[in-house]
Amino acid sequence: MSVPIPPIPAAPTATRTHWLKPLAQGSFWLCLVLTVYCLLQALVAIPLAALPLWQHLASLAWEHGLDRTLWWMLVHPVSASLLAALVCLASTLASWGLWHERRWGLWAYVWALLLSALANFVITWWFDRVLRQVFALIADDPSMARELDMQRLMFTVTLLGSSVLFAGLQGWLAWRLLRPDMRARFR
Repeated sequence: MSVPIPPIPAAPTATRTHWLKPLAQGSFWLCLVLTVYCLLQALVAIPLAALPLWQHLASLAWEHGLDRTLWWMLVHPVSASLLAALVCLASTLASWGLWHERRWGLWAYVWALLLSALANFVITWWFDRVLRQVFALIADDPSMARELDMQRLMFTVTLLGSSVLFAGLQGWLAWRLLRPDMRARFR
């Protein structure tokens, strides 16, 4: 009489949503670190904004007609840093909600994905605009102007390409998060 061979225990199969918690945790910790960084930056900006050199830089930006948002950030570096910290804090809260599978966290995270994808394009446009203005001021001769313009163009194309890539990835992730099987996990 032979003894049957016992079945080999199967490894636990990962669920189709096993990636959600690590994604949310990583996003939470990254956003929290960025929030703390922006707050520390605001603290550093307090004495920096009072320096005559910094104030002179801000007045030069005004005199040369540089982009008004750049001028505002130079005049109000503490406010700009606190505004960035507020955006990072909102992303931190959205990530926490996603991590703990809250319905509001899911929707906040999806909105953060979509808004940041749009923001990448706006920031690309803003950088190109500011660099055009700055390079027009510092170019001494036509050859330098052509070289700086080529560098600006390469920088802008690189930013635009990464904006398109990230918009695709963020759109795909938002679509994955909003599938019915994923939405069912959130309460």
